[in-house]
Order: sequence, then structure tokens, then C-alpha cells
Amino acid sequence: MRVVPSEKKKVQLIPEAIVCHIDESTLFESTAKSSEKLAQDFKQHYSEFEYFSYRLEEVFGPEFTKSDTFDKILKSISGGIENGEYEHYVKCVQSNANKSQAEQLKQLFTNIKKTTAKEDLLWNIKMEMLVTVARREGCPYIFMADSATRQAIKMISMTSKGRGYSVALDVSVDNTQSFKDLCIMRPMKDMLSKEIGFYNHFANVTQFETLPYNFSTMMPGKTSIDRLTEEFIVSIEREFPSTVSTICRTVMKLTPSANMDLAKTCAICLMPFEADIGAWRQHITVTDAPDADESEIKQQSAAGCGDCSNPDGGCCSGGGSSADKEPRIDMNKFLCYSCQVNLKDYNEESVASLPPYVAENVCDQSRDSRLLSQIKDFLIEDSDEEA
Repeated sequence: MRVVPSEKKKVQLIPEAIVCHIDESTLFESTAKSSEKLAQDFKQHYSEFEYFSYRLEEVFGPEFTKSDTFDKILKSISGGIENGEYEHYVKCVQSNANKSQAEQLKQLFTNIKKTTAKEDLLWNIKMEMLVTVARREGCPYIFMADSATRQAIKMISMTSKGRGYSVALDVSVDNTQSFKDLCIMRPMKDMLSKEIGFYNHFANVTQFETLPYNFSTMMPGKTSIDRLTEEFIVSIEREFPSTVSTICRTVMKLTPSANMDLAKTCAICLMPFEADIGAWRQHITVTDAPDADESEIKQQSAAGCGDCSNPDGGCCSGGGSSADKEPRIDMNKFLCYSCQVNLKDYNEESVASLPPYVAENVCDQSRDSRLLSQIKDFLIEDSDEEA
């Protein structure tokens, strides 16, 4: 940042910045004209800023993976929604999809049951794309336009969805911990959404506004947790104007856990999560007792037995494809609690349609976990040296 010496007010300015827009018109056709208008406005009025526009479906391309060449998918072998438990076992298999990226994107969200899960995945995909673009362009900072009103809504909704462990990072003013080479900043965190609206009006920039749109736009309050929380906070703010500021003061006091393992991140949302959260979730989750036949089938599946009646050969006949030889992966081991709950609303098609960056994270972390389990008996810990 720099300060203009000739100005009376010593306002800090950003010497260089890029603007990244993610076009969601494949999912929301009504936003197609908004994306075109935004590109024209930047070209005519803000040409000093470099402008990038990516379509949301481009997340299925290899350029949004760490290796730039990853081309595998997660094949569900536990039934998705049809599975009565929260278990989600998958295998990393070679992708042979002949669908376009737009068709893959539509298939992904069409096969997700609840709106809350759709909105969370949409946000996670956009955040992953922003992080990838920032790294590619060498940007050390990502500026988010979250207002104080939005911060208050996010804090309540994220806590309700089970993101309390990482909520301090999700709503912090400057998040330097989630990514080693990036800082997520929210410079508008002290401004109410109403104040921003007044500023846009008096500064005559309303003509450049692009209204956001998602799965719960113009829908009833109970459509999703985020929509319900927004309606709740805004309605209280009308009668008690200090509601948002009170919540935001609480937000400012939040700090990440001292023993948070920042190297252990969720494969979908990329945020840190607690170890062994799956076991804790099973203890607090009430499920129906399975029938004897279903229990026997699950035990057989857990033992790794395939369909022996398959003429192509299963595990017992020693045949099968190369995909059958891939290790089974418990996907929940690599997800935070909130994403585990959302995964309950995914069916087999939606799991297989997850973006490559998710499959890459799951496969890489699973491989590292297997390697660690194989060599853990040979590792020397600090306690052993002291003894």
C-alpha cells in the first residue's frame, strides 16, 4: 500500500490489484447478463485494474488442481443417500467422463438433496478457485467484501452448521493461518450493509452494482440455514439496531484453538478440522438399528468382499478391474464435521461428480495416511528420546 503525499487526507491506496469474477450463469441463468455487464463496466470505467473472469464449471479443469494433471474421480461404494449411516467409502478411479464441464457442474448440484449443502459446496468451490487464481497470479492478499451484517450472519450460521472449530478463521479480519502463502482480509468488516448501500447511492456507483444470486434467493426463510439466519438477524436489527454490532464484537474476540493442526485440512472446504471427529459424531448421532440382513451385508462389504457372482470376476475369484484393486477410503476421515453432515445429502452421482481438487485432496491425504501407518512403528518420538 502507498500514501499519496499531495492529498490532505492520508488515505492508503493499493498500487496494484486484480479483480477476479466467477461466472455462475451455468447454475443461475438469470445472472448471465450481469456477468456481461460487469465485464463491460470494468473495461470502460476501471481499466487500470486487471480483470479476470472464470466460469464456475472451470473448476473441473486440471488447472484448478495442485498437480495440474489430476484426472481421477471418487467412486462411491457405500450408497450415498441410500446408506442409512454417515459412512462414505470411496475409491479413486480413473475418470472416463465424456460430459462437458457445464454438464458435470449441473449434475453435481442436481444430485444434492438439501439447499444448505448446495450453498456450502458452491461457496467452497468459489473459495478454492479464488485461492488458486491468487496463487497463480502471485497475489499475497485476497480481499473479501464481507460487511459487518454479513459477518454476523456467517458467525451464527456457521456455528449452527457445525463449523465452530474453524469459525474464528472464517470470520477473522485477516486470516493468515489457513494458507501459508495467502492472507484473507475483510476490510469492510466494520460497515453495515445499509451503510454500504447509502455510500453507493451518494457516490453514484449503484449503476455498477451486481446483485448476488444463489439457491435461496427470493425463497422462504426456511429454505436453508444461511437464509434462515439472514432473515433472523435482519428482522431483529430492524427493532434493535445494535444487534449486528453486538455480534461483531463477539466475533472480534474469537481466536483459533491453540492446538489447531493447520496442516490437517478438509478436502472440500480447505479449513482445519479436529482429528477423530467422525467417532465423536457417531456417538451423538441417533440412527435406526439395521436389520439382520443389512448388518450382514455391511460386514461383508467391510471385509472387502466383492460381488462373487459377477461373471467378470470379483475379489474372491481373483479377477476384477484395476479399480477393484484400489484401496477403500473412508471419506469422512478427510472432512470437517460440517462437510461430513452435508455429505449425508450426496448420492453416488454427486460424490462421483465432485470437482477434481476434492478427489485429489482425498487421494493424497489417504496415501499419506497409509504411508504413515506403515512406518509409524519405526518413528522416534520425543518421549522415546527422553526415556
